[in-house]
Amino acid sequence: MALTWEDVEPRVRELLDADLAPADVPAWLERRDALERDVGEAYAALARARHEDTADTDARDAYLRFVREVSPHLAEAADAIDKKLVAVDGYEPPAELRVWWRNVRDDIAVYHPDNVPLATRESELAQRFDELMGGVRAEVEGESLTLMQARRILESTDRDRRERAWRAIQAGLERVRPDLDALFLELVALRQTMARNTGFDDYRAYVWRARHRHEYTPEDALALHDSMRAAAVPALRALHDDRRERLGVDALRPWDLDVDPDGAEPLAPFGDVAELERGLVRMFEALDPALARRFERLREGWLDLEARPNKVPGLGYQEYFPRSRSPYVYWSALGTDDDVVAMRHEAGHAFHSLLTDERWPLMVQMANRPESAELASQSLELLTLPYLTRERGGFYDERDARRSTRAQLERMIGLWVRTSAGDAIQHWIYSQDPDTLTSEAIDEAWVRITGELGGDIDWTGLERERAKGWHIIHVFVIPFYFLEYGIAYLGAAQVWRNALHDHAAALAAYQRFLSLGGTVPLDEAYEAAGARFAFDEATVRELVDFTMARWREVAPD
Repeated sequence: MALTWEDVEPRVRELLDADLAPADVPAWLERRDALERDVGEAYAALARARHEDTADTDARDAYLRFVREVSPHLAEAADAIDKKLVAVDGYEPPAELRVWWRNVRDDIAVYHPDNVPLATRESELAQRFDELMGGVRAEVEGESLTLMQARRILESTDRDRRERAWRAIQAGLERVRPDLDALFLELVALRQTMARNTGFDDYRAYVWRARHRHEYTPEDALALHDSMRAAAVPALRALHDDRRERLGVDALRPWDLDVDPDGAEPLAPFGDVAELERGLVRMFEALDPALARRFERLREGWLDLEARPNKVPGLGYQEYFPRSRSPYVYWSALGTDDDVVAMRHEAGHAFHSLLTDERWPLMVQMANRPESAELASQSLELLTLPYLTRERGGFYDERDARRSTRAQLERMIGLWVRTSAGDAIQHWIYSQDPDTLTSEAIDEAWVRITGELGGDIDWTGLERERAKGWHIIHVFVIPFYFLEYGIAYLGAAQVWRNALHDHAAALAAYQRFLSLGGTVPLDEAYEAAGARFAFDEATVRELVDFTMARWREVAPD
């Protein structure tokens, strides 16, 4: 039975009515934690059900009922509970709660009662985005395919077939683009109103505080775009030049980016999800048996990896069920190398949740910063590279393991550039007047931005498709959560570089970092992992050069 506000209200009232002196705070926080675990578990279950089948109207309605009838009360209650706590005269949090204590003050600063119904509407629009994208189909070779199924054809060695599949994908997306444009403009206006309600100049300033970004500023993010333009863009274009030459084509087209450039058939690491899971267990066993045991726990009902119609295409995530104390991983596996990468990535998130939960008693000590969460996931992608071969637990022979590694490093370079572009478009969008902003203006800005933060792709005759490249789930549903992937890969590259010199020491540092959760600031978390939290141009160039050197080591002669 779904959790209702009537179930929660007496426990909220007990917290608010309690006499609270400094000595009472620890026990009071335990009661608050118990409530938050029950609420978090209920929400996670509803979110899981709606993503398992975006066409399931019962799951959709249950989720929206919670969003509309419970979440508004919870937002108001959380603000009141936070204010009660910070009013306790003489309370000083212990060291392991000081980051959270700062975050509480951020949460108070960004709360306004007028934003509660706006947040509800924002959740409704996010649900609508999932429904639109989950229903997209590509008509390819007489079959109606999900986007994930159609994208697999982009690895085909038949260029004409790749082009047909790419155009079919775009045709499927085109059918929902007008709805997505309208939905997004409503989101922008809503978010700018939320910012104004709380006294911020614009949504960017609001979200910076809401996401607890004290270690860097919006101007630092813009400077990172410049660093990537100077260091990563030339590297990406060099990779594209190499690919174009190996493919023997005059110009790279969008459907030429996923095929093996030397004409090899697509990597086929596993036949079904059970085989994928077994291979991951072997890899983690080779890396660290304790991590393998933790992954085995997820196989007891906490993995949804089967590709099905009406799952959200391309969406992968780890959601923590706090009362069950278990991560849940969502993905749509099709038997590709990307699946193996995605699952190492999501396992990194899961291990982060588990090691933090094993060390600390309160949910507020879990990591809640994307820059830290993605360091956990992306570092594991790289730390597991030595175990890709079957003889070391993985999926491939030596030649195909090198192909997989090469693709991984190309993905890193590409992601550094793409996340900068995806972040840059959001800085631009939220600097505009929402009353006059149009989707056509966003299209134009995207083309301009990706002209500087992009590879060497020929878009002739595909101007409409190129202009809609900003239709990214993060831009719609998780605004200003995109650059973090690029920042985290800078940290992960350092973790990997350490591992090439001393794998055992690097792995130990990585696990120390995982266990810290959200108890230390970002710079200290990165330091624990063996990395510097830095993204000046010299650091970016150093790590791009390091990655390109490793790529050359595994590239064919």
